[in-house]
Formats: sequence, C-alpha cells, structure tokens
Amino acid sequence: MSSSITFSVFADLHWREGDWSGCEARLDAIFDRAVRSKAEFVIHCGDFCHDVAAARGMIAKYAAAPLPAYHVMGNHEFECSNSLDEVLHAFSMPRNYYYFDVRGFRFVALDTNYHHGPDGNLKHYADESVWAKCHQDEVVLPPEQVEFFRDAVATAPGPVCVFSHSSFLFAPDLSVGALCTLRMGDKLSKNSDIRVGVTYTPGRIFSISGNYGLSSYGNAFGAAMNLRLLGINLFAGIDGIATKYTPQMIPVSSPDIVFKGGLSIVIGSKKANRD
Repeated sequence: MSSSITFSVFADLHWREGDWSGCEARLDAIFDRAVRSKAEFVIHCGDFCHDVAAARGMIAKYAAAPLPAYHVMGNHEFECSNSLDEVLHAFSMPRNYYYFDVRGFRFVALDTNYHHGPDGNLKHYADESVWAKCHQDEVVLPPEQVEFFRDAVATAPGPVCVFSHSSFLFAPDLSVGALCTLRMGDKLSKNSDIRVGVTYTPGRIFSISGNYGLSSYGNAFGAAMNLRLLGINLFAGIDGIATKYTPQMIPVSSPDIVFKGGLSIVIGSKKANRD
C-alpha cells in the first residue's frame, strides 16, 4: 500500500443551461490541474448541475475526462428531476452510494439527501418539491447507508476517505453512555458514583432518554421526553432518588420524585448550507 495518494476533488459547479458562469472553462481547468498534479482520479461532491436532462453534454464531457471521474449526489441535481433513478441514469451510476479502492486507499461516496417527513419516516429529497430540494433543513443517512458505511470502513484495505455533499446525521440514533466518578481520599466509599444513560431518537420530531445512578449517597433515576412539532418543543421529565442513605450510610425508604414539564417556541431555524 502506498503511503500517499493524489486526487482532485471539487463541488458546486452549478452548471445551468446557457453556461452563464463559465462552467465548461472551469471544468477544463480542473482537468488540467489534475493531470499536471498526476492525480489518480477526479470526483465532484455534488451540485454538478441543476437539470440533468439539459446537462447531458456537460455530463458527457465530465465522463470523458482524461482520468477516472466519479460522482457524489448533491441536492441541486434533483432540482428539475422527479426521481432518484433519473439522476442515477444520467450519471451512469448503479446506485447513489458506493466505494472504490485505489492503491490501498478506500474512497466512500455517500448520499445525504434524506430527511424525516411530517410522519417521522425517512424520505429522499428527489421526491419533494423544488423548494424543499433547494432549501433542505435536515440531512440524514438512512439505516442501510449507515450499515454500508460501517462495512466499507471495517473491510477497507487501508485508510478511508469519505465524500458527501454535506455533513450528516445518523438515523435512527441510539446512544448509550456511562459515567464513573471516583473522588480520591479518605472518604472514597462515600464520594463515588456510577451513572448509566440511554438516549433514543427514532425520528426528527421525537426523542426519549433515561438514566440510572448508583452512588454512595443513594440510587437516583431520571427520564425525559422531547417532542418537536411545528416549531414548538414540548418537554416532560422525571427524576428522583430511589433509595437514600443517612450520613451513617443506613438506607431509608423515602423515595423523592420530581416531575417537570415545559415548552419552547422556535423563533427562527438554521437551514443546512446546501448552496
């Protein structure tokens, strides 16, 4: 395996009919620099064009590059298309995520054009309106891509490089954590605790979490639920002490439970940077 590799990567060419922004000349410059740099391949990381049907000539020019050329799905490729298959066919891609190996390195291309619909289910932006395609407010990797990604990394012959049009979230999200606190000193047994927590986020609008702790002073628990609908966040939680101890470390049966609830209203929202 080589210790280094040279490749050319670019994004957001944004070719439109009429080529008013000089995309063809810019693509020629990209090819020229890649060849002069002795790059192994060139890859664009999305938003190559706004209409794959009108961009057939530009897509063919890219496919005829003087070195291997690869695609990554952006969001604007779907702007004038009605399906993912239409864009895949235009780019001659068997599917929207894949990997390839060069000189002992693995390169992974992912499609981040997924989000949670109003019903909480994952949807591809290719099936959404033009406005939604161009103003994406969430980008998520679906479970099948997460598994593919994990397998691609686990079986890689060497270092892995990942390409996507934007950063992304994994969905659904299940996280488990543990915290152990040991305070060193003469009172070690009276100043130590262990806490375990679990958070599950099955979709964009809902999450639930829980935790339980064992400490020198007692056993504590907590749980919380968060629901996000139409710009309103609803929160409900509970926490308490299941078992308490006296200063002499004698257990007493007097659970202490507190219920909490509230809401917040979103004034503005941060859109994912997709331009």
